[in-house]
Amino acid sequence: MTIRTTRQLVAALGLGVPQDPIDVTVIFPAYNEVEGVPASYEQIGPVIAAAGLDYELLFVDDGSCDGTWEAIQELAEKDTRVRGLRHRRNAGKASALANGITYARGQIIAICDADMQYDPADVLRVIEQVGFGYDAVTARKVQRKDRIMKRFPSYFFNLFVRRATGVKLHDMNAGLKAFSYEAANELVRYGYGELHRFFMVILAMKGYSIHEIEVESRPRTGGHTKYGAERYLRGAMDFLTVFFLSGYLERPLHLFGGAGITFIGGGAFVLTFTVFARLLNLPWQPGGTTFSVAALMMLTGVQLFGIGLIAEMVGNLENSARSTGKVSEVIGVERRSNRAAATGVRVDRRQSAEDLLALGHDLDAGVLSHNVQDDDEVASGKKD
Repeated sequence: MTIRTTRQLVAALGLGVPQDPIDVTVIFPAYNEVEGVPASYEQIGPVIAAAGLDYELLFVDDGSCDGTWEAIQELAEKDTRVRGLRHRRNAGKASALANGITYARGQIIAICDADMQYDPADVLRVIEQVGFGYDAVTARKVQRKDRIMKRFPSYFFNLFVRRATGVKLHDMNAGLKAFSYEAANELVRYGYGELHRFFMVILAMKGYSIHEIEVESRPRTGGHTKYGAERYLRGAMDFLTVFFLSGYLERPLHLFGGAGITFIGGGAFVLTFTVFARLLNLPWQPGGTTFSVAALMMLTGVQLFGIGLIAEMVGNLENSARSTGKVSEVIGVERRSNRAAATGVRVDRRQSAEDLLALGHDLDAGVLSHNVQDDDEVASGKKD
């Protein structure tokens, strides 16, 4: 094994970066974009290369039926920086992005629609903003070239999401975004439905730093939009999903238990009032329906509270993993566990980059084998 750079060594040791990492991955979700695929390659690749960045263009064919996959294959044959994924069927943009992130090797991961409505220079700008320290950066079209029937609902959608979540972005569903590898990896679990519209909201609620830059919108040069009016209903349902997963995923009892206590309290109040009305012979006497409503409210409350407890027990199985995933940086903190670097070799994660480089040379020379053997003997109790 030959280690040439610190980044390659860290990847070889399995310390949380993708295999054979590079600087930038640009993911293009494509559904029937046979014209947009070669145009994206020709326009965006040279701009990123001119900035001196190692890059790859990862096209995700989301079940196209117009020759999109063949166009991707043709590009990959002539340029090794082009990679491709193909879905068996049309699974949706969120799934395409999640799978693209899973296979991406970039330390910065950008996503861009293959319809070329964004200037290649703006693609580089969002990438640079992540390089400046933001976890996620999204574009905001200052002058949209879309039809009025698309701009009008989009305005109210963004306004509603801003007010409901407190995330101060003007274009939640922009087709151009860039993420650090850690932030992008956080989104893989949300790769279903239409949740790609809320990627920035999800990251903001999880504590990642987000940013928005203004870009120019260009008219679509080919193809047509793949979304119809039904996207508004799906978007509303997905917003409820994001609301629950982002706010109550780790404390479901607060949601279900709170609703349960409310129902139990309301039912108890109605039942108590009914009993006292009968005992005091008040002019208005509740009927049997009132008893039924009170009993139903209390029963519903107990069921909701029980659901909350069950959800807490199920969620508790992953609490430790969630806690460690929230750590971004440490100072003066040492991990107690080690991670395997290669077969039969253990590497302490507490070592510095210089130590890791020295370790890489040792791995090449094979001088760690006796230390590994000693560690194994100690672990098995065969050595004092």
